[in-house]
Amino acid sequence: MSEIIKAIYEGHGLVRLEQELEGVPPQAHLLVLVMTDPNDTSTTQTNGLQALRGQLQAFETRYSMKTAEFYPRFLRGEMGDERDFIVWAGLQELLERMSPQTQPQ
Repeated sequence: MSEIIKAIYEGHGLVRLEQELEGVPPQAHLLVLVMTDPNDTSTTQTNGLQALRGQLQAFETRYSMKTAEFYPRFLRGEMGDERDFIVWAGLQELLERMSPQTQPQ
């Protein structure tokens, strides 16, 4: 038996199939190939948000300043126009667009 069946990962190693397996007895041992659904935007967006937060945290560490402090100062022109600051501000603006309820960290 070899077929593609959609499933939802529920955490803790549990996968719930969207349909019953025909011809497979309960407790049967299966080999499973796991791939994310390319149409699943929630996974893509979650991964994107995590990546953005990681990049923001890298700037916070490098400059010993939280984004919540940096961003308003950048908008007021207090930080200058160094390339890192422009990128940092751009990442914060992108994070806000992707997740409107997100405030500077």
